[in-house]
Amino acid sequence: MSLLKLSVVLPIHNEEKTLWDAVEALAPEFDFVVGPQAWQFILVENGSRDSSLKICHRIAKQWTSSRVIHLPKGDYGNALREGVLRSEGSHCLIMNVDHLWDRPYMQWAWDKREEYDLIIGSKRADPTLNQQDQYRRVLSAGLNAVLAYLFDNVAAETHGMKLVKLERMRSMAEICIMRRGQFDTELTLRALRGGYQIAEVPIPYMETRKPRNFMLRKIGQNVYDLFRLYQVMKNIPYDSHLRYHRFCRHDMLKHADLEA
Repeated sequence: MSLLKLSVVLPIHNEEKTLWDAVEALAPEFDFVVGPQAWQFILVENGSRDSSLKICHRIAKQWTSSRVIHLPKGDYGNALREGVLRSEGSHCLIMNVDHLWDRPYMQWAWDKREEYDLIIGSKRADPTLNQQDQYRRVLSAGLNAVLAYLFDNVAAETHGMKLVKLERMRSMAEICIMRRGQFDTELTLRALRGGYQIAEVPIPYMETRKPRNFMLRKIGQNVYDLFRLYQVMKNIPYDSHLRYHRFCRHDMLKHADLEA
């Protein structure tokens, strides 16, 4: 019987400069919150042109319960989906290598993991914690306005860090159609419409990568993907009233006895 409680899903694409340092910093945090040898990295390398795959295998040798998945084509959403489906813990944490570690979020989410099927770490739930530049704020606000209008989305954030209860969410991840940047949006929307227990809590966010060419290609891809997502979601009914709960930073700090 596996003793693993948490799988940490990390999509990896050309991350050789930061990958090793990131996991070295994360490992003791998961030891503290979850327990030594009770968690694993699921490293989903997808289409990297640098030495990321070699570093992933080096990480798996250092943290031996971890797994490396190699996908030949760069596709963020597909990497997330494969990571979720191949996770071995009872829960998985979806995060990026460049996410800021936030112990109040992780401690709160881990302690509440049996109460909720999906716990979203949201950069948009508290503007005092969001250090995006103005350009990305506008893009993020625009995307979420479209999600609210087209899909009746009530969550402030559908991307980013998420703690997922696999017993409830694995089968849903399996049937998700979207890939690239909208897989986790579809997963969140399906969970909302399915009456799953969802919590959203704010986390600090700071840009670590500058936008390239105003991200025009990404914007165009998002427009196309949102059209496809609309075709997918328009035939998915609500199973019940929403079971969505939003918490504030004060709730997490008080829970972790970190309140100033």
